[in-house]
Amino acid sequence: MLEIKDFIRNDEETDDRYICFNVNKCVKIFNKSIEDIEELRINIKNETLLENIISLINSYLKWLNQCEAVLKTYYEGELGEKVYDEWFNDIEVYSTDITFNSSQDYGATIYCGDQVIRDHILEVDFNQMNFEAIRLNG
Repeated sequence: MLEIKDFIRNDEETDDRYICFNVNKCVKIFNKSIEDIEELRINIKNETLLENIISLINSYLKWLNQCEAVLKTYYEGELGEKVYDEWFNDIEVYSTDITFNSSQDYGATIYCGDQVIRDHILEVDFNQMNFEAIRLNG
């Protein structure tokens, strides 16, 4: 569970609309440990206080580790074929961008790779806890 003290302001990625944070604690995305602080960026709208959404951030991170069935179903629909049983466990997460415009408007993009389409990066987009799209890059 993240606490306020775990957030480090990233001035290079911060702009006039969003404050970008990295975290100095290991976080899991798709049940994969993200230890490099540069691989997770949490962008928060300037008008939104981190203190007001810290519990939402923790809940969202928890959900991103429990979405295997929904992600697998969505991905299989996009592929038009079934993936193997251990597919979710074999995903490699490269980086994650999470954006909070408010407590009611947030989402994430997770850049990852899998063993089904090896020479492409998957860009998985979420709007809150709903899948928006899976794009192949490469």
